[in-house]
Amino acid sequence: MSNLYKIGTETKNKIKKFRTSTARTSSIKALSIKIEPKPSYEITIDESEQEELDDMEELSELTEILPDNSPRFLLTAYPIITKDGIKQTPLVLIYWKPMTVVSQEWKMLYAGALELIRNECGTFKLIEVSSGLEDDSDIEELTEQLENC
Repeated sequence: MSNLYKIGTETKNKIKKFRTSTARTSSIKALSIKIEPKPSYEITIDESEQEELDDMEELSELTEILPDNSPRFLLTAYPIITKDGIKQTPLVLIYWKPMTVVSQEWKMLYAGALELIRNECGTFKLIEVSSGLEDDSDIEELTEQLENC
């Protein structure tokens, strides 16, 4: 099934650059990854969302930035301080799949590309978000999951 998807050199380079440039960041950073519609099914960086993500200061802003009718992958650098007092910035892949996505085709496409994206991004931690982060408790839960990386 992975032959269905294509990841271009430009996208691979942007992912690699994001991974290295966020290693010591002191604020939340995210890279929006989407799948283009058929016939290409190319995996790309969503530039229109990226501008807003670059200005993001809190997780609650994801609700306004990300679409509520289409899944996304977010490669996220989330700075934390460990129990030992050490500052770390783990990379986490957030699988944004709001319950309002009605297209079965899109749900299947993103589910099928999940492992390919995880491997390309080099992350071991995956968090699935299907709530749309509409309630404060949803945001608190996501924050807790990110802090327990």
